[in-house]
Amino acid sequence: MAADPRMKGIRDDLHSTAHELERVSRELDGHARYLLRSIHRTDAAEVLGQIQGLQASVEQLRDVARRISR
Repeated sequence: MAADPRMKGIRDDLHSTAHELERVSRELDGHARYLLRSIHRTDAAEVLGQIQGLQASVEQLRDVARRISR
């Protein structure tokens, strides 16, 4: 459990932000799939790279939140 209410608030914010980034990532994945099936296939690679970056950020946010919980 977090040491004090401020830390709990920060941890909760980190979890919330990670959740929102996952939502954006899922929506971008749908966009990337559309691009792969359109004439904009080359743009799909850039979108997929952005998705990977978002997922890395999600993991980092969750890692920090876990460390706060200790």
